[in-house]
Amino acid sequence: MLLLQILGVTLLLLAQSAGEQGRSLVPGHRRHSYSGEFGSASGTPFSYSGPDRWGPITALRIWEHCNSYISGIQLQFGARWGEMYGAKTQAQLEVTLLPDERITQVSGKQYTYIYQLIVSTNKGRIFFFGQPYGNSFNAIPLSCTEYLAFLTGHYSGGSLTGIAMHWAEPRKQE
Repeated sequence: MLLLQILGVTLLLLAQSAGEQGRSLVPGHRRHSYSGEFGSASGTPFSYSGPDRWGPITALRIWEHCNSYISGIQLQFGARWGEMYGAKTQAQLEVTLLPDERITQVSGKQYTYIYQLIVSTNKGRIFFFGQPYGNSFNAIPLSCTEYLAFLTGHYSGGSLTGIAMHWAEPRKQE
């Protein structure tokens, strides 16, 4: 019994030490963190957790209702566009990231819907979408080595109702 307790304490200390050094105990495993979900999170859930394996986020499209909330979102991973979630309205905005540019912060305003998204990158660029209405939120990774890997959230009818950010260290090929 004493041997099991000593083994347990040893494994706990080893895990804590690896976490403090920012390394995983599993070789080849990337560090991940999570921010959100912001908004009411009602409606149909969505996730970009599969397409993120196509490569890093290289572009994004945001649809917004005129002078109001965010109605839809679509991300490009590598050279491939993921599925569009929400509704396509007349106001479509598209941003293409520069080579080696990564999203490092997502802020915005939310209430029942996501009203505003502010996207910041490691190249110092900042993109504003939507209108500043509602309660503020701010999402950043736990480690400065992480960037936005993918999004999850909810949409209902013609609006984005929730958004969560998933951060990760770059893959070896990125």
